[in-house]
Amino acid sequence: MDWTGLAASSMGVAERPFAVHRDGDTIPGILWAPEDATGAVPLVLLGHGGSSEKRNEAGLALARRFVRRHGIAVAAIDAIDHGERGPIRPVEDPAGHPDYIALWKRPDTFDRMNADWKATLDDLLATGLFDAKRVGYWGLSMGTMLGLPFVASEPRIRAAVLGLCGFAGPSAVRGRFGPRHRIDAPNVTCPVLFMVQWDDERFDRDGAFELFGALGAKDKRMHVHPGLHGELSVEASTATREFLAERLA
Repeated sequence: MDWTGLAASSMGVAERPFAVHRDGDTIPGILWAPEDATGAVPLVLLGHGGSSEKRNEAGLALARRFVRRHGIAVAAIDAIDHGERGPIRPVEDPAGHPDYIALWKRPDTFDRMNADWKATLDDLLATGLFDAKRVGYWGLSMGTMLGLPFVASEPRIRAAVLGLCGFAGPSAVRGRFGPRHRIDAPNVTCPVLFMVQWDDERFDRDGAFELFGALGAKDKRMHVHPGLHGELSVEASTATREFLAERLA
C-alpha cells in the first residue's frame, strides 16, 4: 500500500488518500482517522453506492461522524469501474447505465471485489494503526450487492450494516448478484443491521425481507423506514453508525 498524498486535517479528522496494489491492479482509497489517535483504533470499511465513488458526499459525512463521535477510523475504496477505476459516472438512473449493467453480468465481479477488499484490509492492518479485532463493514445498495459476499467470506469483519437490496424489484433482475447472494447470505454470521426503505422503487420490500431471512447471523435486526431508495433519513443513518459503534468501540 502506498500513501498517495499528505493527510489533510479538519476538526479532529485526518483524511489521507492511499492506493492498494493487487495483481497488477491499483485500488484507490481514502482513510479518515482520528487526528490525535495514540493507539490502534477500530476500523470500518465503507462500501459506496452505484455510480458513486469513494469520496461521495454522504459517505464523507458518515465517515467524519464515525471519527469525531466514536473514535472509529473509516476506509473507502473505489468499486470496480467506479471513480478513478473506470467509466461509470453519476447519472440520473444509475441502474440503467450500460457499463453498470455490464458490471453485474461479468462472472468475476464478486471475486474481484472480494479480493480488493481483502487486500485493502490486509494492508491497512499491516500499518499497525487499527485494531484487527474491531473491524466492521458498512454498505447499502451497491455496497451490499458487492459487500455481502465479502462479509460472508471475511472472518475479520465483526459487525456489518447491509440493506437497500433484495431478491426482487427492477434492480434485482439485472446480472448475477441474486444467485450469488443466495449462496453467500447464510455465511454472513457476524451481527448485522439490515436497512429497508418501505417505498423502495428499485428493490421490493418482500425481496429485501427474503434476503434478510437468508442471512445466517444469529444477531440480526432490521430497521424499516418510509421513503424511496435514495431517501435514507438522518435517523436511519444515525442508527447504522451507532450499531457499529456499539460493537466496535
